[in-house]
Amino acid sequence: MDRLKSLMMMALTVILFTGVAHAQVVRLHQQAKDSSAPGWDEFRDLSERLETLEAENQLLRNEAIPPNDATITVVSQAGYCDSCGDAVCSCGEDANCSWVDQISSACKDRLSWNKGPIRVVPFGYVAADMIFSQKAYTLLGGPLFLLPAVPSETPDSRFTITGQQTTLGALITGPDLGDLKSSATVAFNFFGDRPIQNNPGAFLIFGYAELENDDWRIWAGQDADAVGRQNTNSPAWTSHKMSGNMGQVRPGFRLERYDSFSEFARTSIYFGLTQQVVLDFIALPQVAGSDNGWPNVETRWELSLGPESEGNRPVMLAIGGVIGETRAVDFMRNAESNVSTSWAVIPELHLELGDFGFQGEAFVGNAIGTYNAGIGQSLNPLTDEPIYTVGGFGEFFYHTTPSLTVSVGYGVDDPRNTHLGQNQRSRNETYWTNAIWKISEHWESRFEVARQKTNYIAPSSDSSAMEYLMSFRFYF
Repeated sequence: MDRLKSLMMMALTVILFTGVAHAQVVRLHQQAKDSSAPGWDEFRDLSERLETLEAENQLLRNEAIPPNDATITVVSQAGYCDSCGDAVCSCGEDANCSWVDQISSACKDRLSWNKGPIRVVPFGYVAADMIFSQKAYTLLGGPLFLLPAVPSETPDSRFTITGQQTTLGALITGPDLGDLKSSATVAFNFFGDRPIQNNPGAFLIFGYAELENDDWRIWAGQDADAVGRQNTNSPAWTSHKMSGNMGQVRPGFRLERYDSFSEFARTSIYFGLTQQVVLDFIALPQVAGSDNGWPNVETRWELSLGPESEGNRPVMLAIGGVIGETRAVDFMRNAESNVSTSWAVIPELHLELGDFGFQGEAFVGNAIGTYNAGIGQSLNPLTDEPIYTVGGFGEFFYHTTPSLTVSVGYGVDDPRNTHLGQNQRSRNETYWTNAIWKISEHWESRFEVARQKTNYIAPSSDSSAMEYLMSFRFYF
């Protein structure tokens, strides 16, 4: 039965990939046909001029509003980036202009809520995800690792449809502080306060304020980890975390310094104090895990090379590190306390040379489960001792057209077996191939076929499965 389901899912995936490719050909042909139609250039030029004039009029109206009055500016719901006109938007037809950092200031004025010097620009996307796996896994909205195997005669496949990845956020900008631009970012999805327990609810992804200029960035609050910044092109929000992709979100105080040697080379140095978290013992009430009275200390050095385009350069390499302490108090041992050192070293590489690219990272460290390394395991539950682990991922991608990107990748997380207790996970690896299809400025689809294998200290618990993931998103 599992083989039949697997064949059906493979057939469906082939049909979808074939449909994507066919749609690209039809779309490109139709664009070529439309662009040659009589009067198209004249019509577009007139439309752009009218929309540019409308944007300028809106700016004048905004300036005339008393500074203490809260107002909501008019929003163009359909193709707002194109409606601003190329002269002010500078986004190409195939660019994903829905992300805040790619929108021109004129477009931001049209999309924002203003109150005096404060501007609020909403952003995010609505997602519908579909996942089929031959074996049970955690987390429900995106596979992290497979659960222990069950007898072969016991059904263990999983099929999930969820909208928990839907993300709602706002970029808030305020008056400058000297030569520093002030802003704040807030965003959340619906994976709940403890996503691994599969309890849907609001989950805070970002909640930080920052000051930034060409040389410095200072920010405080909850943000993605500033070490291990690479991510895969997976449809799942988990993005192959615990399978070689390190990183999580956590609160902290952070500082980054930028230096440019020339127009083709830039470096940055990051330093941060972040919150240590110990989640290993949630299911063990007799053990309490916590920080040891001081924060994690993080640092990272980055070198970017090549001409800059939209804030990125074609070559980026970096190396980062983290050090901190965890404390485990075992009440079954007369409240005995065991302190362990958390540390990690993380090299990263990102290349984008023409239509081809590569992204990946590696790590080695100790007690770094809350950074999604060690397959989410920091300490041995029997001895409370730290777990040493190594791992990483690599993904090659190719832009077949401006709106279609295909990728192939591999990731692995391999804790040291001698540091593990009974029933702990000893290795987690995944092979995958995926595609991103930007249907339009606001719509995107992602597809992935993956093979995942999770090993346990007890070999009878080892599990492997084929996984098929699809995601449909509407960006705004």
